[in-house]
Amino acid sequence: MTSLLEWALQPDRIVLFGLAMATVLLVSGWFVAGRRIVYSVFACILFLSLAPVGEWAVSPLENRFPRPTDLPTDISGILVLAGGEDTGITDSRGVASLNGAGDRLVETAILARTYPDLPILFSGGGIGTSESDNHAFTARLIFSGLGLDSTKIIYEDESRTTAESAKLARRFVSDDSGWLLLTSASHMPRAVGAFRAQGWDVIAFPVDYHTGDTSVWGRFNFLHSAGMLSVAIHEWGGLIWYRLSGVSQSWFPAP
Repeated sequence: MTSLLEWALQPDRIVLFGLAMATVLLVSGWFVAGRRIVYSVFACILFLSLAPVGEWAVSPLENRFPRPTDLPTDISGILVLAGGEDTGITDSRGVASLNGAGDRLVETAILARTYPDLPILFSGGGIGTSESDNHAFTARLIFSGLGLDSTKIIYEDESRTTAESAKLARRFVSDDSGWLLLTSASHMPRAVGAFRAQGWDVIAFPVDYHTGDTSVWGRFNFLHSAGMLSVAIHEWGGLIWYRLSGVSQSWFPAP
């Protein structure tokens, strides 16, 4: 139900629904109502093209957990969440591929070189039907290609959601305190909430930022704004659902 609601609330689909409704009304002779919907859809497109609405919605998520400048000396390990892998392309092309959240794996590799003795726990499998259509499969290829020590990396490849990662990843560790949690900055509040609810004492290390210090007006880029707004709908909606379903103990987890 929540997935269906999120699907329906995407900006591009709302525009299509609006145009479809306007077309039906105009064909049926309801000219005034049809024109009003067309004008409303055009106004929404124009506003989203000019105003950084998506950045306004995503920025509070990304700013919630500041990135630490100095890391503590007693880090237990590096915990990176799946999501930066393009499993579909990897499966169909046979080439390890990343998506827009690929910074998760890149930053993990950088930290692994800085702290070579720390274990790395990668958590996330997905709903793929083949071995190669799996987040952990792609992560293995990427980490191997980047020259990381495979003996230091543990893969939890069964979880399909952040909530499942928080539960299933615990099977691979004896001490769930002091783990550095890497995920996209906009995803961090929801991830921290889920892991805290499972007793993890994680240290947030946000990566994959998509907003800056200022928001820019007048880009005339509807697709960019709509894409950012889609991220915001997914994460804000996820925070609400996690709290209502008991997956998280806070509406908007804080440091």
